Amino acid sequence: MAKFRGVVLGALLVGGSIFAMKGCLSKKAPDRRVGESFDKVCAIAKKNVDTPERGVRELGRYFSAHLGELTGAWGDTIAMIESIPDDGRHDKRAREARETMFEPLRECQTELLEFAQAVSEDERATELMNHAGERLGRTIDIIFGSNVVDAKGHIDVRALAHALAN
Repeated sequence: MAKFRGVVLGALLVGGSIFAMKGCLSKKAPDRRVGESFDKVCAIAKKNVDTPERGVRELGRYFSAHLGELTGAWGDTIAMIESIPDDGRHDKRAREARETMFEPLRECQTELLEFAQAVSEDERATELMNHAGERLGRTIDIIFGSNVVDAKGHIDVRALAHALAN
């Protein structure tokens, strides 16, 4: 019986170790996940400089499928940093997160600008972008109220509190 218990205990330890290595212990840091999302945005922009309408549609599909993951990783990044009690380590980790998240965008800034220029010069791509922006604005207005976000995109916290109370 003791030998059987030893075998079971050994199997549980090995199994638990494998689970931990494949699961929570090997999970990428949230700021890295944000950076990987931006990497994908760059890849879409790079391959669609000559086909801006297709690129806008592809970006729309990407964000429709992955915006929840992206915003979740963004929130997880902030929560992770804010959980660091030491101010020096907190600030250092925040700077590291900024670097990790935005490095892909810095690396492809030329292609992003070329893609943005191509979109602005393509009537259909511009229409798609404008329509998407208007829809997003309506979504935010419907959910939070039309006076929560001002013309500059700033959130009025008092208006938000009032909208949530009603």
